[in-house]
Amino acid sequence: MLRFFVALMLAAACTLPRAGEQAERAVAAVKELIARGELRADSVLRLRAKQGNMVSFLGRDFELQREWERRTGIVIDASVMPQLDSLEFIRSATDIDLTIARNHEYADLTEAKLIEDLTPLLRRFGFTLAEDADSGYLLPRLQAYVGDKVMAIPADFDAALLFLRQDLMDDAANRARFKERHGRELAAPRTWAEYLQLLEFFHRPKDGFYASAEPREKLTGWMYWLPRYLSAAAPYQPLFDEQMRPLVHGAAGIAATEHYAATVAFSPPQVLEDGKDYSYTLPFFIRGNAFATVLTSATAKISNRDESAVRGKFIAVPMPGQRVGDRLVRRTQIIYGNNLVVPARAPNRLLGFLFAMWLTDPDNATRSVTANGIADPYRRNHLRDERVRALYTPQALQLLQEELAIVAPSGTGLPGDAQYLAALNEHLWLAARGQLSAKEAMARTAAAWEVITDKLGRAKQIAHWQAFRKLYPTATEAAPR
Repeated sequence: MLRFFVALMLAAACTLPRAGEQAERAVAAVKELIARGELRADSVLRLRAKQGNMVSFLGRDFELQREWERRTGIVIDASVMPQLDSLEFIRSATDIDLTIARNHEYADLTEAKLIEDLTPLLRRFGFTLAEDADSGYLLPRLQAYVGDKVMAIPADFDAALLFLRQDLMDDAANRARFKERHGRELAAPRTWAEYLQLLEFFHRPKDGFYASAEPREKLTGWMYWLPRYLSAAAPYQPLFDEQMRPLVHGAAGIAATEHYAATVAFSPPQVLEDGKDYSYTLPFFIRGNAFATVLTSATAKISNRDESAVRGKFIAVPMPGQRVGDRLVRRTQIIYGNNLVVPARAPNRLLGFLFAMWLTDPDNATRSVTANGIADPYRRNHLRDERVRALYTPQALQLLQEELAIVAPSGTGLPGDAQYLAALNEHLWLAARGQLSAKEAMARTAAAWEVITDKLGRAKQIAHWQAFRKLYPTATEAAPR
């Protein structure tokens, strides 16, 4: 027994996980737990995830599920959860061994002690969250950690990217008209101001063609506002100062809100209605009825399908930014991300953890991503794998790799994140509807944030904020002339 775990630890210390090794280690650990009587041989792994996760986690034609059950003897009982944030679901769950949470939820889930700290389990079983260039997780510090604790196992990566209609930008007539109107070549935008110029140029609502397919409903506003806001200063525009006083009501927040709201004029007519998230906007792009959208790498996969009207006509391009002195600051952020967490009340927490490590092994992770569910590339080997490249296009995956240097961590990173983001979303939505000016929307957001901070404890929040700030990227570029 002791020799078994010593061998596991030595293996982890001597080499980074290769394809298959992480999975084999997880299977061996399950068998050893059964042999020791620490896990019943007839145990059931209860997995709860969103409908779109199921094919990713269980495999195409259930091949991953069947392999796990054959190798370990442990049956998987999989059930579906709502297509929403996981906080309230996990709060009430008592019989789930493994589920998912979005990156921005980690701080709240950790503060409420609703999910397991996986750091001791990684040490016990000899696992690491590899960061190597060969097959490591893309940005494990952003994907998995709260402070120095591992609170999730990465199983998805959802940084926002900008997608445009390349064929429309290549059209000779469009290029001539654009240059005559704006005095520059028609090209992907380097700045947010240039992005608005493109939206205005390509918008043809009378023809049923909309320039912007960015979501603008209430629940996800922060996802599309923050890249605009964070790029307003070098190396980034912070949400709070050193004493947790909000900064969003300053010039940077007002400008970001004005830009966020300005795209509504170039959007489909129901874009501000409740529930009209990417499931409403993305089809406009896929059907060829929109010029641009901001969403995750899944957009490339869906746009590349045979039935897509824009297959071979779209391109993923760098996120726009803002000129700050002689530098161009560009920032994106992890917006969704469906990663694996073990509920604190899990009946079989060791089993949930070991399945998470088995599933996210470099080889199994590739099988998971290519099963064509909602899990998108999240390990380095995915970006080079020909099966993944065929789904997502080589061009989009190359851009994703290049954009890693500017990816910011998700949400606010603070306990109370759900409250901070709800206040921001509400006021962004009112500004986008024209019911508040950008200045008033940000003033009200800042006031609400002050109340939240005082309620949760300013000293405690300051400590969390100082730790979270270390995760923001610092890369900038030479500003365009």
